[in-house]
Amino acid sequence: MKKVLSLLFAVAIVFSMATVSFAAYDFKLSQDFIDDETFVLGDVNGDGAVNAVDSYCVKTTIAGVCTEEISLDAADFDANGQCSAPDSYSLKLCLAGAKTTSDFENGKQVYKLTIGGNDISEYSIVLNEGITDEDNSYVSALLLKKYLSQLVGVDLPVCYGAPAGERAIYIDQLDLFSEEGQKYGVEGLRYEVKGGDLYIIGTLRGTMYSVYEILEKYLGVRFFSNDATLVYKARAVDIPEGTAEEIHPKITFRVARHTFGASGALNYYLANKLNGDYIGSYDSKRYGTLSGPIYSNAHSMYEYWRMGTGTYPENTEGMTESQILEAKFASGTIPDAYGWQPCATDKTVYDTLFQGMLECNRMGILWGNTPFIEEGVTVFSFSILDNQYYCTCRNCTKISRVEGFSGLYLSLYNKAAVDVQAYYPGVRLMGIIYAKDFPKTIKPDENIILLYCGIGCDNHILGMEECYEKGGQLNGMNNDNDIEALNFWGDLCAESDAELWFWIYPVTYHYYLCGCPNIPNLYYNTKYLMDECNVTGIFYEGGGRTYNFETLKAYASVQLMWDTDMTYEEYCEMVKEYLYMYYGEGYEELFRYILMQTEAGDRCGTCFINNYDRPGDMYSYEYLAENYGEMRGLLETALEKAKTSEQRARIETLLVCCDFMGLSSVHTDWYVNGNNVELYCERYDWMLGYIKSHNMVTFSEQNLYPVPAVTDYTVNPMIQFYESGSRRLGIYP
Repeated sequence: MKKVLSLLFAVAIVFSMATVSFAAYDFKLSQDFIDDETFVLGDVNGDGAVNAVDSYCVKTTIAGVCTEEISLDAADFDANGQCSAPDSYSLKLCLAGAKTTSDFENGKQVYKLTIGGNDISEYSIVLNEGITDEDNSYVSALLLKKYLSQLVGVDLPVCYGAPAGERAIYIDQLDLFSEEGQKYGVEGLRYEVKGGDLYIIGTLRGTMYSVYEILEKYLGVRFFSNDATLVYKARAVDIPEGTAEEIHPKITFRVARHTFGASGALNYYLANKLNGDYIGSYDSKRYGTLSGPIYSNAHSMYEYWRMGTGTYPENTEGMTESQILEAKFASGTIPDAYGWQPCATDKTVYDTLFQGMLECNRMGILWGNTPFIEEGVTVFSFSILDNQYYCTCRNCTKISRVEGFSGLYLSLYNKAAVDVQAYYPGVRLMGIIYAKDFPKTIKPDENIILLYCGIGCDNHILGMEECYEKGGQLNGMNNDNDIEALNFWGDLCAESDAELWFWIYPVTYHYYLCGCPNIPNLYYNTKYLMDECNVTGIFYEGGGRTYNFETLKAYASVQLMWDTDMTYEEYCEMVKEYLYMYYGEGYEELFRYILMQTEAGDRCGTCFINNYDRPGDMYSYEYLAENYGEMRGLLETALEKAKTSEQRARIETLLVCCDFMGLSSVHTDWYVNGNNVELYCERYDWMLGYIKSHNMVTFSEQNLYPVPAVTDYTVNPMIQFYESGSRRLGIYP
């Protein structure tokens, strides 16, 4: 982990190309670069000073007898990747006052970059002949040019067909439908160094992902938020001759819907290799297209019914095809999203939905959401609504008695998947599965993607069979039922050449002051889905507020989707690194705080779901009361170590949440029984004042549970804020 985080500069920069400017193409590449002072040149032993001790460390390192841990970067004055006699001499010059360490710096995070031992300044970026600004390799070239300029201080020319000099970075965008392109698929990638040149190869998104991989692995870049990108400092970096990396993502549909928006697409969403959601203009071919549905993601029958029941405008003169479809959609019948599902057996209903699907997706195509329709690439959604009011007419009941409601609507999905081939050959349909029953004879068509929605318990890990022992969640749901269903659907999809995707819900939904304690679970659950259930797509549900490590959860999920072989130890290090980037030097204390939150969740002794249960159902009040002092102390230490106002504000928000749960747990002991009244009132006043002064939203529907207008120490904070902390008998507050 890096030693010191400093904001040497944090400015939004939009670079211009020699041939074309970023601004002309609305790249929205502005971001803050946070330069991590990973080492200080000359401070070889890392004690914060450059002195004779460092000179001694250099000498003993050269002699091979150094007994201290040293920073090679800090000793490498000539940036050749070694600690040698010239470095010792340069350090002596600095100690004697003949030179300063700044004489050996250039103000860039990567002082020297080489490829196969050749200096980066010798290179040009080369695109295939015929590449236009609508191709992803063009975007890849601009990204590489931008970051090399920012991080290394070189401005490489971009050429077509042939390099400007002897050395080249070749960005080769293959035709997806060529024999070679088929080997890589939509987003497979390869980069390698041969004969001193760097070759970057991919089809729709692979070249862009390769650039991001190189930036992360070799140049120390971390795209950890929409606005801020951290860059570790390095003295000498070489992408060595013989480097050869090829990646074919196992998870083909990757969404983390929490911390991004259109303005952060290239700074976070695409930089972290997410590929399946709506990000405005980034749906286009220029950004490699998306792996998800091109028009609507979930619950699309809502929109298809509206389009299918609409009428064309009487006068279409001067209207584009897209405008005509938009007018028809606006005139349609709006169904009840939470109380209606279509009949699965009525031909008229099906025809209305199918026509609506064709026209809605045609509208999406006209909007530019996909450059082509092709087998195995394009996906249309054909999904039921977000409720379980399934049709119980005579014909539907006849089928559901044998096949279950899952089979009933799977039969509807299958029919549409077959019929759509007459219009769009090779298109696949994605449909949601909620019900836990299993069809006996109906199997998914090969062009079906089932999106299974879970989990039944956020407290226990998938596959551990703990939920039955705990009696399940209040409304009867549990992970063990989900595992049975996931294994069934995973096997069935594999047998039918269909796909199974999973909608995961780790986000804190309603009680924003009480984050769901499930960060370690996120690793084990995601790995189980990928390794045991044949899941090939993950949709991470986000939303709400960022108060309780919610951005960390999204980021962790992002990393797991891409690095599917990550170990739990690597996961913990990645979590700590994020805590370091987001909160500062107190990352170890914050990691310990997270583990204690998790333990408080484990000690509650129940199953819970974070979008249904209350704080008292997710945390043990006894554990929180016993450990409130230690947990708050960890946050206080992290706050003392923070270096920036942003870091301090984020930790103060964690303190507010810690105080809310802590004061709710010790209210009887500290205030009612009078054991610590003064401290209780002091912290309550600070907590409530901070919430009000910072306009914190404490509940998803703030009108239902508004922030208390006045301080009332006699009432437990949980009651004052939320009326009740639990739905379970015997748990107070």
